[in-house]
Amino acid sequence: MKVVSMNDGTKIGYEVTGTKLSIGDGALTIDLSRYQKDYDVEKDIMVDREGDLAIGTGAFYVAQALIPAITYTETTTTNTDEESGETTESTERTANALDMDEVTLRLFSIDGIKIN
Repeated sequence: MKVVSMNDGTKIGYEVTGTKLSIGDGALTIDLSRYQKDYDVEKDIMVDREGDLAIGTGAFYVAQALIPAITYTETTTTNTDEESGETTESTERTANALDMDEVTLRLFSIDGIKIN
């Protein structure tokens, strides 16, 4: 995972296990692979006015996860009909697992922000 500091100051702690991102000593854990689509996805991790972490809504940015689009492996199979000798091809498209090396985590300063 690429980590980018967006500004000066203290950043929230995080931990990565497989495709799971845990923020704030486990206060919020998200499986980034569940949000992967056929296009790049940005998930905002914010803290609300009560100090609770949330995805997408809140008062202050804590982090932002940039999840790359799904990549696929295509496998082409050639089949020959024994009776007619006719050859056909079929292509199977399989989604690859999320490559965490391609995920970017942007971290924002949490100085002065109460986080539960």
